[in-house]
Formats: sequence, C-alpha cells, structure tokens
Amino acid sequence: MSLAAIGLGGCARFAVRPPTPAASTDVAGMWEPRPDEKYYLIVFGAQSTPKVARKTHTWGTVVRVRPKGEGQAAEIDAHTISWLPATLKIRVYRFDVEAGVDLGLHETIRFVLKNEERVSEWGPYECRPRLYHRSLVQKDFLDSGRIGYQAIDTIGEAARKGNGCDCIHALTDQDPLFNRSRYPLNRFGDSASEFIVREMWKRDLLIHPEQTHDWLQEVLGLNAYPIVRRCYQGRVDPESAKEAREAK
Repeated sequence: MSLAAIGLGGCARFAVRPPTPAASTDVAGMWEPRPDEKYYLIVFGAQSTPKVARKTHTWGTVVRVRPKGEGQAAEIDAHTISWLPATLKIRVYRFDVEAGVDLGLHETIRFVLKNEERVSEWGPYECRPRLYHRSLVQKDFLDSGRIGYQAIDTIGEAARKGNGCDCIHALTDQDPLFNRSRYPLNRFGDSASEFIVREMWKRDLLIHPEQTHDWLQEVLGLNAYPIVRRCYQGRVDPESAKEAREAK
C-alpha cells in the first residue's frame, strides 16, 4: 500500500458515522428465530478484471421466510441494500457527498454485469433475526434521503459530517460493532464482501454458517445470472459472539 493510502486509511478512526437508527435499534430477544420463521443473508461482491476501484461494488440481501400450511407456498420477503451514486458513476476521488440510490437485487446484478464486472456470492446463510431487522431499519434510513453517497467515506465531507457513506458501510453501519477503521482503503470489491462475511461469522450472527441454503437461489432468481459462488472457511469466536448478543 502507498504512503498516501496509509495516511488516508488513518483517517478512518476519526470519521463520523452517519446517524442511522439501525445501530441503536432494540434487538433484545432477537437472537434465536421463532419456530414459524427463518432468516437468511446473502453477501455479494463485484469487480472488474483487472480490478479497478471504480468498477467494484458490495451489496447484500436479507430474506425472511414464513412457512404456510401444507400445500401452500411459504411467504418470502427479500430486501436488498445496494448503495450507489444516483448517477451510477462511481468517482473514487470525489471527496464530497452526492445523491445516492439504493438499487434492488436484480437491478444491481444487471448493472454490474453491464459494467463488465464479475459477480461473486457468499451464502445464502441462515442468520440471526436481529441482523434482518437491523438491516431493514438501515435500508429505510438509506431510502429516506437523509444520507448521500461517497465512494471513500473515511475522508472528505462524509468523514467530517457523517452525511454520506460508501456501499460497504451502507451494509455494515446497521451493526454497532462495526466501525470505519475495520476497512482499509485496499479492501473493496470481493475482498470487502468476504470481510463482511468473516466479521458476521466470527460474531455468531450466522447460524451454522458452514451450510448454505441453495434452494433460495432459484426462489430469488439468481440462477439466471453468471454468479461465482464463494465459500468462506471461518470459525465462530465465543467472545465475539457474546459481544454481539449484548450489543444494543
């Protein structure tokens, strides 16, 4: 990493986080799912070959499944956080906040494929209910227009004012245990997406993360795209899991 990047990366610890209500949402009692519903997480990454920052993206989809009676299709609710500039033109060296847009799952996949980026996927993993519910609060915050987009949000206007975020923090800001210093400037695209999976795995926010629930691929229409399936071989950390349970 260059000296300039190291210097910019050091700004992360002082960057102001956007005031998302998701991080302070009361999630007491939302650790184990109820018998009548399941929750899932899919994390995506996209990048060009060779990898260039303006042609990378990280996004995620959370899913709630509520089984119905015998012979009836389950009720499935899927929500995607995919934060991009409203222009869909990522300007890495623009250090002021611009209008953002939260694209849907299929909109995002079509966009990155058109942009000649390879799509990678981690999951689908079963996840804790608190991850699903906090993600919905975070999505509402993004869609409210109270926050904008900045490709590198640890410097510039977004870092000073907390009024903008990049695609990575659009996903992770819902969790009070994530912070800006966890993401050095050399982590974007697939590496950023995998890091998010690693952090959630370590803190036990994924249930039996060694198992993926591939039936959701067809349900969500993901089989229609040339997606590379990824597998992260991690481990559950007891102390991190305890910290996640106690987080408010």
